Amino acid sequence: MKNNKNSIIVIAAVAVIAIAGIMVFAINRTGDVAMGNNMMGQLSNAQDTQADRNSADYKQYAALKGEDYDRMLLSNMTTHHEGAIEMANLALTNASHQEIKTLASAIVSAQTSEIANMTAWLKTWGYPANSSTMMMDHSSMSMQSTNAGMTNELNDKTGEAFDKAFLEQMIMHHQSAINMAATGKTNARHQEVKDLTVTIVNAQTKELLQMKQWQKNWGYLN
Repeated sequence: MKNNKNSIIVIAAVAVIAIAGIMVFAINRTGDVAMGNNMMGQLSNAQDTQADRNSADYKQYAALKGEDYDRMLLSNMTTHHEGAIEMANLALTNASHQEIKTLASAIVSAQTSEIANMTAWLKTWGYPANSSTMMMDHSSMSMQSTNAGMTNELNDKTGEAFDKAFLEQMIMHHQSAINMAATGKTNARHQEVKDLTVTIVNAQTKELLQMKQWQKNWGYLN
């Protein structure tokens, strides 16, 4: 009888330990999931906050809805991309870091393809290919003039001097594109434009953060 009682006690103790182990695992698992969700949320928020909501270009595009947004975004982003491609082409020959040349090649490839799509949509939907009367950027100059000014900052520079100037100019250029595209997911009428703006924000946010890291790594912020 005594042995049976001892056996029952042992079994009960094992059961308690097992239940406690399951509870600890569940708590740790819940904590891991919560931590993972928190990290994902922080990453998402980090991308969201790359748009400068106080900038003139963000406010301008955020105020546009439907076809007004699509018309402005497609016309101006086409011109904007042309400026990025021009600077990237200079980097392919003048940059000293291979990382910048690789980035420049990716910019030329991606944005050339996006220009082709935007040009086709402008034609298909009957939008003007040039919205010069509506053009506006962060310095209140025409977008073409801004592109030219940024490119001029790179002319006659090579090596480290070029790399430093290129990162400065392309970071500003990417920031402007992110500001323009930030509200497209909700403000655009056409799904094609919604998808394009999401692609632009995601791709250029990643590139912008990478360029800022290079500035730190290579001592260009001193």
